[in-house]
Amino acid sequence: MRPSVTTLAMDARQSAADVVARHKKQASFRLYAVLAPCLEICERCTRNPADLAEIEALFRQQPHDGNRRYVEAGSHIFVLVCRFVFSGTNRSNAIRYSQCLREAVKLGIDSEDLEAWLRQNGGVNALYFRRPLASRTASARTLRLARSITFPRDKPFTLTLQWGTDNAFRVLEAAE
Repeated sequence: MRPSVTTLAMDARQSAADVVARHKKQASFRLYAVLAPCLEICERCTRNPADLAEIEALFRQQPHDGNRRYVEAGSHIFVLVCRFVFSGTNRSNAIRYSQCLREAVKLGIDSEDLEAWLRQNGGVNALYFRRPLASRTASARTLRLARSITFPRDKPFTLTLQWGTDNAFRVLEAAE
């Protein structure tokens, strides 16, 4: 017998708290293992209005930080699930994970395959950066290069970079 959506959500929430608090090594792989049941909850809520009502009620019962109130009516199921499961993390991470799940559904990746897909295809960013963006540009203060470069310390140099969906920059050319 399958667990109830509430049980699944509470278990996922506990696993998410464990990933954030305890496991720095291989945290990404542990995160993928939490996102899979999140997607399962979303799938079940999409198919069954009773499961959706159960998750919405569970979400409304959770304590809210400060004066911030969440708008349940109209919030997408991915947002509700991720805000509930990842309640102990930064809100922007929860939104990022919800967008990742939404993209997985668009690509036809189901909850049973999500963890393996994330491991094999570059993780959350591989889905997060697939979504259409309103702006074709991005800003960054620091850059993560996909490989190290050698450069002169005392004179200017030029790099030609290409951004990758893993959020690293590929060095196409380095010149003095």
